[in-house]
Amino acid sequence: MTSTDKKITIVFFILFGISCLFFFDVVRIDMEDKTKLYPVFVVGEPADIPVIEERLGTVESALCSGTKKGEKVVRLATISILQKKADELDGNGLIEVATSYGKHNDLDAKCKFGVIVQGTAVRFAD
Repeated sequence: MTSTDKKITIVFFILFGISCLFFFDVVRIDMEDKTKLYPVFVVGEPADIPVIEERLGTVESALCSGTKKGEKVVRLATISILQKKADELDGNGLIEVATSYGKHNDLDAKCKFGVIVQGTAVRFAD
């Protein structure tokens, strides 16, 4: 065995050992989404809304979709951003969520399929 073969063998066993640590959960990388699940009430959809303790303000977010079909997925991602913004305001829900499509100041001028979602961050009574 040459010295290069020995180095390759050592590197292989080191990487194999590290991968075993991950496989058997000895070492764990937490990749779970820590976003809290907030109730989201969309404008025009009937719902039983809990008692609102406080209205915290309007939140808005805009993202660009690559295709017309992708707008649905981008809308869900944009609502997730609104949930994070509601969390930053100490809210635990969103009401009056409305979606519009097209141009927006936050989006690049080349964006053909803009998705804009706006809602009101609220704190529901426990």
